[in-house]
Amino acid sequence: MPVEYGAQSEYGKLIKTVMHIPGEEINLVDGENRRDYLFREVPDLDKLREEHYKLMEALKSEGVEVILIEEVLKDTELIEIIKMCPNAFFTRDAGTITNIGAIIGRMAKPCRAAEPLIMMETLKKIGIPIALKIDAPATFEGGDAVWLNEETLMIGYVTRTSEDAVNTIIKEILGKTAKRVIAVPLTKERVHLDGTLMILSEDVAVSRVKGISMYPSKIYEEESIKLVNLPKWLESQGYEIIKVKKREDRLFGANLLCIGNNKVLSYTWNKRIMKELEKRGFDVIGIDGYELIKAGGGIHCMVLPILRK
Repeated sequence: MPVEYGAQSEYGKLIKTVMHIPGEEINLVDGENRRDYLFREVPDLDKLREEHYKLMEALKSEGVEVILIEEVLKDTELIEIIKMCPNAFFTRDAGTITNIGAIIGRMAKPCRAAEPLIMMETLKKIGIPIALKIDAPATFEGGDAVWLNEETLMIGYVTRTSEDAVNTIIKEILGKTAKRVIAVPLTKERVHLDGTLMILSEDVAVSRVKGISMYPSKIYEEESIKLVNLPKWLESQGYEIIKVKKREDRLFGANLLCIGNNKVLSYTWNKRIMKELEKRGFDVIGIDGYELIKAGGGIHCMVLPILRK
């Protein structure tokens, strides 16, 4: 029986996802090399694993199937390579899953270079075809892929994703599985689009607006290219944007994970944003991330959806 896949949404019901439980590779990070590994601080492995476990349990309790990379690859040589990759539990960054297969990225930083290959082999083994693999010199990280809706993919670029990769993805999916692609130039302090803008329903978004409003975004359709001020354009399309403040941004205020049915996962300290969402009818599930955040990522980063409905 063919494997179901396709996750062209940020708020459709999450059915199946790929994750990785942080292992001994986290202990490679120390006070001298933490920046080389892109970590903010050196985490405690046991506490980090406990927080990650609670995230997985929260997903499972909502009926989400969690596929673990280490279980899929346990009989391969790649299981040893994972032990050299402290960032591997940020599975989202390796790519995105379209209705025609996976788009596999190419990481901008050397410490993460192996992760797309690890993910590609994982996806192949569970029966998901590879629609596109980004090759050198272009770079693309899945954290820069945010689906506005099933027909529209937004791609952040400049910091970790190159414009060459955006153009390659446009050629692959436009007119096939997407009606439009929005190329979003990020300001230099941004890492990924998913930490800057998240779509939580057909009319609610959360954003650190400064990161996506300095430069015009390009809307590509089959017969046209249009320049827009993205936040203003979203508002013209009926979206209400909950604006993330500077301090909240540092603590991943926009890096939220919607699992469908207006249920959203957020770090527990994101109090104001959580309240704003609850006012709008969202059920917000708080997740502790005091060790997870030391690795420099949010909840959205740790979950690669492979099927949403």
